[in-house]
Amino acid sequence: MNLRSEEGLQKFVEAHQGDVAFLRYKCAGLNQGKYSDWDIAVRHQNSAMEVCESLYGESWLRIPRRYVVQHYYSWGQCDLLPCFEWNGFSYLDQQLFWSKVEVGDDGIPRPTLGHDAYIAWMTGLLWGRRFNRRYGDFIQRAARVDKPNFYECLHEAFGSKMAGKMIRIAERGDGAVATHWVGTLRMALANRRLRRNPAATVKNVFSHWSCEWGFHRNLPFPWVGILGPDGSGKSTVIENLNERLRLSRLKVLSVHWLPYLSPETKPSHGIVTNPHAQVPKSSFLSCLQLVKIFVFWWAASFRYLFHLRAKREMVLSDRFYLDLLADPRRYRYGASLGLAKFAFRFLPKPDRVIVLHTDAETILARKEEVSKSELKRQLGSYREIVENDKEGAVLVDCCGEPDKVAEEVLGHVLAELKKRSR
Repeated sequence: MNLRSEEGLQKFVEAHQGDVAFLRYKCAGLNQGKYSDWDIAVRHQNSAMEVCESLYGESWLRIPRRYVVQHYYSWGQCDLLPCFEWNGFSYLDQQLFWSKVEVGDDGIPRPTLGHDAYIAWMTGLLWGRRFNRRYGDFIQRAARVDKPNFYECLHEAFGSKMAGKMIRIAERGDGAVATHWVGTLRMALANRRLRRNPAATVKNVFSHWSCEWGFHRNLPFPWVGILGPDGSGKSTVIENLNERLRLSRLKVLSVHWLPYLSPETKPSHGIVTNPHAQVPKSSFLSCLQLVKIFVFWWAASFRYLFHLRAKREMVLSDRFYLDLLADPRRYRYGASLGLAKFAFRFLPKPDRVIVLHTDAETILARKEEVSKSELKRQLGSYREIVENDKEGAVLVDCCGEPDKVAEEVLGHVLAELKKRSR
């Protein structure tokens, strides 16, 4: 049973007795697709969480932030929204919101159209300085059909001057233009909340940042590294794994070997058909290579990897720096492996390392890119990586069907996710 089924949806509604409201659910032309999530406003956060787990079982990952409780299930994402805030500043009064919630002909409780569209618009603007074009017609229709409720929200949050500008933008269907006003909107919201109720606002802001600091100290989204020789099926397994995670709405940042210094950089690596074609570098250049690895991993971690894992994405590495220990020739590394092992001790470490492993004959039957003796040496090195990290690394036999191998890999990923559920 889940929210994708009519039975699962109705049972969720019945269990809350009027204490929930579905946002943007089959409203004004918006439909639920295969990869859609559910945003559900709730009056009582704790009871809503209990109902979720009693009806649908334990989620893959649960992250209870102050303004949203995120549940990731195999069938999709369910977000429970106990309030409407940006960094602790409320942009929609709870009492006003719940006073306008009504049950539709299909038995689903929804907010008024103006409130629904306003929340969709402000969530993107205030939190991400972005506009979701999917909601363009939805917001324009709400501003025209339910203008009093829409304008009331804008006026209460930002004051009459900004409310007038924003409602005109919405009526014209130019919602994206509002991205230029995000700084002004944030400042107006903060000023109005601090003037009206300074003590409660300061408390809310402190509570918000305290919660977020906790997630930055203990990252809720893991980093999983996948290793294995050419022919072990890494690409197929990762593709299968990504599809399963996509259905759950878990976002994945894929990193191949080295992270980019900027998250906006697009990957541009091709298929390697002869990994040992070039001769190793000199010891000096190989030491510089270690410096580069060190700088890239730490710089990327502080610039965006830690923050992404605290907020919204897990990291999945198709090879990472430990792969150099198993196959130094691929990376043209010509210095001491002992030096590399020492340097890698001071780098950020994946939460889980999954090594795809089997006998050399099976791998060579799939892809013959190195000699049998070299492949056996690599397999021994990969096994050594697991033996040196018995708590964080596992061997997965990759000789079976790709779906079964992917299922076993997914099981290890889920085990890591469950350790982070709160």
